[in-house]
Amino acid sequence: MIVRVEVFTDEPSYSGGRLLLKLIERIKEEYKDKIEIEIYRGANLKLKEYGIAASSALIIDKDIRIIGVCPSEETFKEALREGGV
Repeated sequence: MIVRVEVFTDEPSYSGGRLLLKLIERIKEEYKDKIEIEIYRGANLKLKEYGIAASSALIIDKDIRIIGVCPSEETFKEALREGGV
């Protein structure tokens, strides 16, 4: 089963957002057959749908896992594991 990962960053991205986008590239390579990543930049309707008022945010399988910070790679992987990956 492929798990959907949604990533929200500011536009233009601040340092935390840029770090998160770099981290996403590493995670995408490692989990390429297990996850589908959608990246949202700047204000959009999805933010309202989830009730998110801050960026960066990481949603795994429609569950808000991390908000307001760029997680460490270890924390990101743990969130994926908890999300069923």
